[in-house]
Amino acid sequence: MIPKGTPTITLSNREIRAIQDKARQRQELREFLIKEKSNPFKTAAAMGTGYIMDPAFQRYEAAQSFMSEWTHGRPTLKSGMWFLGAVIAPIVGIGLWAHFTRKEFEGRCRRGEISYFDRNNKFV
Repeated sequence: MIPKGTPTITLSNREIRAIQDKARQRQELREFLIKEKSNPFKTAAAMGTGYIMDPAFQRYEAAQSFMSEWTHGRPTLKSGMWFLGAVIAPIVGIGLWAHFTRKEFEGRCRRGEISYFDRNNKFV
């Protein structure tokens, strides 16, 4: 008995047949994939990966990876500034710091302010 207040869904015979066909097709595909995945000779031939090549799934994944580039990361001025601040500026800053500290150290060494014995990198 259907509980009171539950909506009753009526489907035509054509819709019921389409649902049953889709379920049958899904079950057949599931059995095929399980059979192929568990076949030791098939996975050995594919270098042990166990990957089953499905052209439809490959097209779907290719479309998703292409679209995800633009849906999740649009190049804007704000993202460009974040890139400059987080990647380029530290690289340039560390490079300039290394250049000027090395230049100052070499100048002190050439003027004779630091003896050879006191240098940290005498074996380099």
